[in-house]
Amino acid sequence: MLVKKMSAKEARNSFSDLLGVVYYSKKTVIVEKRGKPVAVVISPEDYKRLLAGRDERLAVFDEVRVKNPKVTAQKAEEDAIREISARRKEKGADIGRS
Repeated sequence: MLVKKMSAKEARNSFSDLLGVVYYSKKTVIVEKRGKPVAVVISPEDYKRLLAGRDERLAVFDEVRVKNPKVTAQKAEEDAIREISARRKEKGADIGRS
């Protein structure tokens, strides 16, 4: 992932350029104020990927909670993390078979 950093003042003064960098070069721009990140500007494609990943994790977590209603939230989260990892490995194996 290509990343560019810029100050909040620079981002404000050249907002159109910032949008162009993100949209056309697919770079992620981290906007900083006094050297600390305050915002991240990402492409629509990256945003969609983030949402899809979040939705996948939440769906797996819900499946684990439904299957095991008496387990603690922490245990359900641990189980969900293992399940997500297994599904990702499975997807990777499927991609390699194509």
